[in-house]
Amino acid sequence: MDSQLTSIPEDFYSFETGQPFESCLVCKADLLAGDIDYFVEKAIRNYHEHDVKDVVYEYAICWHCAHEMNGQMSEESMQNIQKYFSRQDLFMKNIQEYNTKEHLEDENPIPDHCVITGESVSKLDEYMIYGHFRGDKMVKSTMPYLLSGSVMDDVSDLLSNETIDQLDDFMGEYFGGPPELEELWKPRRPVFF
Repeated sequence: MDSQLTSIPEDFYSFETGQPFESCLVCKADLLAGDIDYFVEKAIRNYHEHDVKDVVYEYAICWHCAHEMNGQMSEESMQNIQKYFSRQDLFMKNIQEYNTKEHLEDENPIPDHCVITGESVSKLDEYMIYGHFRGDKMVKSTMPYLLSGSVMDDVSDLLSNETIDQLDDFMGEYFGGPPELEELWKPRRPVFF
């Protein structure tokens, strides 16, 4: 097996099927065939009082569609996001540590804390996880992220109106539903294509 690939952690499985995502949300490409890199993003809400968590939204998107969506993001938004992450000392330290560490096959690569704030996932009301995959494996050379709700809010505040409209259209097209639910989702736009 390629040393840069490892088993997909169950946290990145589809909530609906309990299995790895099979197809790209946008183009429906077969993700498990093994010849396409893809990304999974999941927004999760913790209900501490009931000791449960719920998936707010989740999707898998192939590299091609992610690249195309990324290209539609405004230059202003891209620069703001790049600046934000490059200024985060803990994030840069986490990337450096991840890239120099040897990863064991049975080790869960998902951080147990926000990679920006350092807050423990057990204390977060909301968080987002993001990972890079190929076929039925996770690509170890790309650090998986766990970001707190407050970081997602910070990133959303960096987006131009043009990008917000684009992401709202994306959410409406692929996650549309009753208007009261769509309002709930708006603050949690996917931004890590």
